[in-house]
Amino acid sequence: MDYAQQRRAFGKPIAEHQAIAFKLAEMATKVEASHLMMVNAARLKDEGARNDVEAGMAKLLASEYCAEVTQESFRIHGGYGYSKEYEIDGSCARRRSADRQGTSEIQKTISAAAVARVQSR
Repeated sequence: MDYAQQRRAFGKPIAEHQAIAFKLAEMATKVEASHLMMVNAARLKDEGARNDVEAGMAKLLASEYCAEVTQESFRIHGGYGYSKEYEIDGSCARRRSADRQGTSEIQKTISAAAVARVQSR
């Protein structure tokens, strides 16, 4: 967001161009949705309830959105996305690290099995 507000093109910050503003809004929405799902899974755990489905769904959504948001960040930064001056390159490294903690397919398998159990009741 800082970069989009500072970088200027055609006489105004790129954050004020509709295409970039829409991307930023979508990115913020994805981050917030991921956060809310994580909070819900944590709340269930704090209450002593089972939360494996909610935690799996939160992890799936967050990891997918992380990849999308990071990719859009690279697009907004253009060539500067590869510069060590900005943190985008580190975001990709963290994303690759998250992949090793459990693939999206595993999270989908867990969620699918849980949804099937609920539907069969």
